Amino acid sequence: MEPQHPYRPGAAAEPDHLALLLEGCRRHDRLSQEKLYMHFFDKMLAVVKRTFPDQDAAISILNNGFLRAFTKIGQYSGSGSFEGWLRRIIHHAAADYFREHRQQLETAPLPPHLPLADGHDQAAYKELLQLLHYLPPATRMVINLFIIEGYAHKEIGAMLSISTGTSKWHVSEGKRLLKELLNQQYERTRTRY
Repeated sequence: MEPQHPYRPGAAAEPDHLALLLEGCRRHDRLSQEKLYMHFFDKMLAVVKRTFPDQDAAISILNNGFLRAFTKIGQYSGSGSFEGWLRRIIHHAAADYFREHRQQLETAPLPPHLPLADGHDQAAYKELLQLLHYLPPATRMVINLFIIEGYAHKEIGAMLSISTGTSKWHVSEGKRLLKELLNQQYERTRTRY
């Protein structure tokens, strides 16, 4: 007998399909959980990799986030997008990972040099996201949460167990460092021609 789930892998998650998957997840149906996981995997992995480029760390964070989401799925009221609700849980899983591994992350060496940009071949946004990986881990985490994801300094402080002022400092320092990195990249590209 075929499963009672109308969700088709690769198909867009229309509201009806998503609602059925969510209902299945509330019943702890493994097939529904797997399909929901597979549907949002790429999007949520991209969210995590902006802060944690290491594939193993990113997958670990993502799996912990999905585990939390499946545990708390009954708390999703249906108001607002499910993707936004899931993204918030994934951000909290990333913040927990950062707090747990802060010491190792801060002592890990940064990449030795910037790659040359392809100039016209890459979008500026993609280049900027790549430059984020050259920031110190704490600054990268705060920049991602504040500028890209839109969290307030107070929320970031609560997530990362830092003060609001420290969050603001990381944003300021991150902008300064990104400007330096962009200038270095520009100079290297300019001297190449």
